[in-house]
Amino acid sequence: MRRTTLLSLALGAALVWPEPGAQAAPTFPTGADFVAGCAATPSNEDCTGAVLHVEQVVNDRDNPNATCDGGIDGLLQARDSAELERRLTQRVVAIVAWLKLHPEYDRMSYGDAIWAGLKGAYCR
Repeated sequence: MRRTTLLSLALGAALVWPEPGAQAAPTFPTGADFVAGCAATPSNEDCTGAVLHVEQVVNDRDNPNATCDGGIDGLLQARDSAELERRLTQRVVAIVAWLKLHPEYDRMSYGDAIWAGLKGAYCR
């Protein structure tokens, strides 16, 4: 059922704007925590959910492709939940690899670190 949850979450992210100031529970307090928790298991629901949350926040700020990866719209082009999960997992892998090369983001919030990782990995 996890795939259905991810697809529903992505659809909800695109269709429902969160309340101002609403945030997901911080599973990863810092960028270093995100890297440590997601390096070995990038398809972990917490890892893909954190990336999806950042994509939603960026999209909600009227900048849908600020991360150069297609944003929420790119995710919604997935044919099915399995493809959505694959796309999110690929983003986690790319972000973790980029963040490992940029330890200056270790102490930043996971959201700031993931956003920097998305831009660093995809905006070349």
